[in-house]
Amino acid sequence: MLSDLQNLESFPPERFVVEVSAELDQETIQRHWREVNTILRLSMLGALPMQLDATLTMLCDFAAEMVQFDSGLVYFWEESSEQMPLRTIRGMGEVPQGLLRGNILNFWATKFGRPLLVSRGMQAQTDSLLTELKAQSALVIPLVASNRVLGSIQIFSAAPQAFNADQARLLWIMSLVAENILNREHANEGLLTFAFTDYLTGLRTRGYFEQQLDLELKRCERRKSQLSLLMLDIDYFKSLNDRHGHHVGDQVLRDVAALLTKDMREIDTVARYGGEEFVIILPETTAFSAGKVAQRIRHSIDHAKFFAGSANAVEHLTMSIGIAVYPHDARFKRDLIERADAALYDAKSRGRNQVTFYADLTTQPEREAG
Repeated sequence: MLSDLQNLESFPPERFVVEVSAELDQETIQRHWREVNTILRLSMLGALPMQLDATLTMLCDFAAEMVQFDSGLVYFWEESSEQMPLRTIRGMGEVPQGLLRGNILNFWATKFGRPLLVSRGMQAQTDSLLTELKAQSALVIPLVASNRVLGSIQIFSAAPQAFNADQARLLWIMSLVAENILNREHANEGLLTFAFTDYLTGLRTRGYFEQQLDLELKRCERRKSQLSLLMLDIDYFKSLNDRHGHHVGDQVLRDVAALLTKDMREIDTVARYGGEEFVIILPETTAFSAGKVAQRIRHSIDHAKFFAGSANAVEHLTMSIGIAVYPHDARFKRDLIERADAALYDAKSRGRNQVTFYADLTTQPEREAG
């Protein structure tokens, strides 16, 4: 038993690598003419514009036409986080949390830049991953863009040794054909990220927030889950600008943005709504949990020191926060935003530096400038 464990630990990952080239020999083409036709169809789609995630989903669809598998994962580089997160899943429900930001197969695909054929009983790390995904074997294909590996398609089967070298070579050719598409859509994704990033604070823009809230509400409706929306406003920010100038106000906004994003989850969205007003989307979050997040933020702003141009000029700020919860307070996007805004107005009208839930309001006063 000890000897078997030592063998699993010592198995070099290089032995998973399948040697490939940019061409298929005549025998392979004759044996797999249907799969070759699929690759030709992909090549004809190269001129069609589409978003990166749609492209990755399409590649997964083409892989499914060429190779039979039970489940799949697609990872690809994300400029904003400088990581290779999970972008597409196939044939599985909830993905283990530890796999959302990559796995050992993605690391090896990036390192070797070649397909990998993996079966259970060969290496301890891959055995652990296969067990987690209820699989016996895997085939991993690197995805190349801008002359470097930026991700991988990983397909899994519950059958042992379900994949072979021919399939690896065919999917490798598919990934080479897809390189030009990935080049373009990866560059476009960077432009979209730039367009949806607030230049001053580095947070998401109001436009991004509006789109993301639409998506999250649809997801909540499907999953019958809750979502909390926080509307936040820096108290007396205009007075600070008047005293110290806009250059100090801009720095304060950047410092507040850093505090707002601290300890947030990957699934949360923090955006600048306008001026000194911010919004936070908290998916799968109850009113109780949202209240804890809001109080933590309020406390961190209240106890922070904001430098107004020099180390000797220190400002202390406070923040008011309004909370509305889907579906209890509203079922539609515009209503949810308005009710979080009404709760924020109530927090400011009752003295500022506090958190108000829309559900606790007995009246809805009309919005005033403040």
